[in-house]
Amino acid sequence: MEKKLKAAVLLTNSFLTSYGGIGPFVRNLDIDLCHYFDLQYFFLPERLEKVRLVPHRLLFVFFLLWKFRQLKQNDVIISHSPEGSLVATYTFKPLVHVFHGNTNPMDISRFRFGKYLSWVFDYIHKVIYAKAFLLYSVGEKRPGAKKFVNPIAHEVQIKKTSDREGFIFAGRLEKGKCIPKIIEAYSWLPAQIKANHKLYIAGSGSELPNLKELVKKISLVDKVVFLGNMDNRSLIEITSSRKLLLMASAFEGFPMAIAEAFSVGIPVLSTAVGDIPQFVKSGFCGLLYPVEFNPKDYAKGIESILEDYTSYAESALVASRPFDAKEITRDFAQDILTQLKLNSLSVLAG
Repeated sequence: MEKKLKAAVLLTNSFLTSYGGIGPFVRNLDIDLCHYFDLQYFFLPERLEKVRLVPHRLLFVFFLLWKFRQLKQNDVIISHSPEGSLVATYTFKPLVHVFHGNTNPMDISRFRFGKYLSWVFDYIHKVIYAKAFLLYSVGEKRPGAKKFVNPIAHEVQIKKTSDREGFIFAGRLEKGKCIPKIIEAYSWLPAQIKANHKLYIAGSGSELPNLKELVKKISLVDKVVFLGNMDNRSLIEITSSRKLLLMASAFEGFPMAIAEAFSVGIPVLSTAVGDIPQFVKSGFCGLLYPVEFNPKDYAKGIESILEDYTSYAESALVASRPFDAKEITRDFAQDILTQLKLNSLSVLAG
């Protein structure tokens, strides 16, 4: 049996515990990627994840420098972290970089001094483009990067449409997600719909106190439920019991939450940003709105989907087909192995 190549996988926080999109993304890849490579993961230990005074991105750089000798022992490095990729370039090992989210993470930095560091990530991205032998992008299109669709793999059962109740938002509770507009739209729904369907908000972030204050101000305390952070499988299970996934982001790549909702037959209402229109077909598996949508129109959209719910739910399952983790991982692994072989032949020929 042919020996598997050693592959280092870099991501800032553990894919076993992280709530955001990258954690589930890597975890779903891992299920099958380990059949192609001997994987070694490099992420911050739990004790360092708890550090709040130093940005995790900077801690991760120091962590990788500490583990540099182990990093060099791998045949290829797969990185989901820009700062991780920067360190990886100094190993002179073949680098595969996967871009996640926004072009420059400092553009939405929660640190007061973040805006002054955007030049750092502009530099890092230039290095990545110059040194990586394969580039992928989750979300927005980037020159020279192959499109990477979110892989979805789980064992959550699809619920009967008659057993589903309520609506859910899932993601970071930050300004860019425009969650107050979702709450306002929910407030415009008829009393009977609100009586049968609560609004569930899953996630944590700096906007949580403001959102709770808004809910209190418009007298929806008994109708809006804040679920906090939870592991990915629990979130999918809860989503599968809801009627709709509600999104209203001002900017996105492609949210993992949408692919996961489709995989359990949950239609989606969302703003038409990033790659969302590529997969959310308005009038088929959900509805799309401009960023500056009117909350009353959004509320009417919720009503219209509920009136034809079975059709939308069946279409959501059809829309989930491109996210099959096994096929996505197979193509990703074969791309890497083919490129490594080509590189080896090029070196021999040279």
